Amino acid sequence: MDTLSPEQDAARTTAIATQPGRVDLYAGIHKALRLMMARTLTTVGSTDPGDAGEVAATLGLVGRLLDLCELHVQDENEFVHPALERAQAGSAARIAAEHVHHLEHIADLRDLAGLVADQSGTPRAAALGRLYRALALFVADNLQHMHVEETAHNALLWAHYGDDELMVIHDAIVASIPPQAMAEALHWFFPAISAPERAGMLAGMRAGMPPEAFLGVLEIARATLAPQDHAKLCRALELPPAPGLMTA
Repeated sequence: MDTLSPEQDAARTTAIATQPGRVDLYAGIHKALRLMMARTLTTVGSTDPGDAGEVAATLGLVGRLLDLCELHVQDENEFVHPALERAQAGSAARIAAEHVHHLEHIADLRDLAGLVADQSGTPRAAALGRLYRALALFVADNLQHMHVEETAHNALLWAHYGDDELMVIHDAIVASIPPQAMAEALHWFFPAISAPERAGMLAGMRAGMPPEAFLGVLEIARATLAPQDHAKLCRALELPPAPGLMTA
């Protein structure tokens, strides 16, 4: 067999890992993280260092991003990597090592955010610039990291596990997430995923949770979606549109 170039190998892996209809443990949360990372990075970059309230709000967003990234690393380490290792010994080693680096980077970003909070005037502006540049590198590293998981890892998972088995892993991850963290994640999930993905996700949630809890989920969707997207979701779920929202 001819040796593939790195570009050819990457293309083959991407093709293998693009299987519509398969359970994908990475797709939704990675879309949410990409959106939150992009919003947070641009928010840090546009924050007025002289406005204490604006700085505090930005640092709050940074903290929530780092919390969600940390939880995501823990979930993958605990639930996904063992499945990869059962399928092929050593297959999770590269990403596991990157996770260690990510946790170190998260700790450094928390320190930089604390430095911004402790400064004022010109030193605060300088500290905010340091945080912005460090966060940009963190985001860049994660974008490449997530691509490997969505291609190479998915290819291995789909080759060795059926969708029922993957759903067991998915459900275990969901069950492990604290309610507050789940609410934070949903605020980014809903605007990050496509309309069909969103409708399917909420239909599954409606079937599996008490009506009162589902009403809270619907409120998150209403608060985070553009009016036309929320109206589309209501039609897909056969729900009455919220007052004042577009229905066309």
